[in-house]
Amino acid sequence: MWLLVLNRSSGKGRANLRCQEFINLCNKDGVKYLIIDESNADKTEKSIEYQLKRGDIDAVIAFGGDGLVSLCLQHVCATSIKFSVIPCGTGNDFARSIGTHNKRVVDIYKSMKADNEIALDAALAKAGADHRWYVQVLSSGFDASVNKVANNIKWPRGRIKYTLAMLSILTRFKSIDYEIKFAAEKLSTPAMLVAVANGSTYGGGMRILPDASYTDAKLDLIWVEPVSKITLLSIFPRVFFGTHVKHPAVHVITAVQFSINAKTAAYADGEYVGNLPIDISVIPGALNSWICK
Repeated sequence: MWLLVLNRSSGKGRANLRCQEFINLCNKDGVKYLIIDESNADKTEKSIEYQLKRGDIDAVIAFGGDGLVSLCLQHVCATSIKFSVIPCGTGNDFARSIGTHNKRVVDIYKSMKADNEIALDAALAKAGADHRWYVQVLSSGFDASVNKVANNIKWPRGRIKYTLAMLSILTRFKSIDYEIKFAAEKLSTPAMLVAVANGSTYGGGMRILPDASYTDAKLDLIWVEPVSKITLLSIFPRVFFGTHVKHPAVHVITAVQFSINAKTAAYADGEYVGNLPIDISVIPGALNSWICK
């Protein structure tokens, strides 16, 4: 049984159209499915929890953007349930990674039917009593502030809204004192940002940690030294190509677990996690998915 989770407001109605096309394909082949089509995220989450208790759901397929992906991840990670997304939002970073971005619904459907399965790593972030799964990037500092502002920008969409958000906070942002623990080591340093990646991109294809991989059982952490506003402005556009990691003020660390403390908040896959301190661990093979070829 496939569980189809729809955010019909995503993509200005595009999600609803793509979901209906997918349903038509299921009906044609006799594939059994259930649909969740709620009016808000809280109701959607409760419906997912209820349906998964049935015990006969073997796949969850999201029709929406990164927010819906993040919501679904909280229920499918560390289970045997497969997960995929037919993207209809603005960022679509996970969709890019599994090959469903800019693909026809029929091609995505055929890939699922062909059982092109893959086990992907996921990251688990714990802040106090709360925890959150993510597949792309956890950010804090400058990029988390950009993320917070960008979440409130309804237009324009895509990458440009992150650029506008960056420009709006650039003049008033100051470096933050961080304590980072990893592999029996401790780093105490001021930084403009600290981000921990399981996947290589966020914000609609920005390659914040270009060498991060879903299948290496590791996390990549990036931190940027305090730099002038002009220097930060010059570094930022290079994130779209992944060449910013070559800048002398940019540092990358690879480990399986990080503990980070600072007077700031963290966002994972664009969603608020909580205030630091926070512990992040990679869980190898925690997410079952399909690769759309």
